[in-house]
Amino acid sequence: MKKTFDKLPEGKKQNILFACIEEFGENGYEHSTLDRIVLRAGISKGGLYEYIESKEDLYFYIVGLTYDELYDFIEAEINHRSIHLPDDIVDRMRLVAEIAIDFYIRHPHYLEIIVGTYHLPKADLAAKAQSVFMTRFLHLFGDADFRSIPHPREEVLNLLTWMLLRTRYDFLVEYRQNRDEETVRNRYLAKWDFYVSVLKKGLYQR
Repeated sequence: MKKTFDKLPEGKKQNILFACIEEFGENGYEHSTLDRIVLRAGISKGGLYEYIESKEDLYFYIVGLTYDELYDFIEAEINHRSIHLPDDIVDRMRLVAEIAIDFYIRHPHYLEIIVGTYHLPKADLAAKAQSVFMTRFLHLFGDADFRSIPHPREEVLNLLTWMLLRTRYDFLVEYRQNRDEETVRNRYLAKWDFYVSVLKKGLYQR
């Protein structure tokens, strides 16, 4: 984003960001258009280009913002509840999943953007999105203890990040079909409990 965006009045800035979040969340990167964004935001297309370099530039700004919002929420909840993060990576991910579900329920468009990063049309875009994700992910999980897991750390991380994608995608499907928050939350956490039970039986053995 250009420096001119940061100088906007807060209300106008938030209006543009909300329009982008809705558009990219509903339509993904490939099918989103700047025309619809300016229509949602109530600004001109020329005005939008005063703040952005390109659609890609705007999209990854929103992706970064989305992950910041998610992980800021998680860390704030951890601090507010005085939670001690487990050293074990699997136990830590299960605990964080229990916190994150509240964010997903409150902000489904943010989660749509996150899930959408796994369906980008070009390899370079996918790699850029993965880099944004891993920066935030490792900030929270990078210091976890892998010593009791007799498998390469990178392979374990790949498996666990796949679980994140799977459970997030399943949440979106469930949320769209069933707006009862308690049902959605319980099914999401039940799926995590299943994955954790399977991992505990197999991941710690060679």
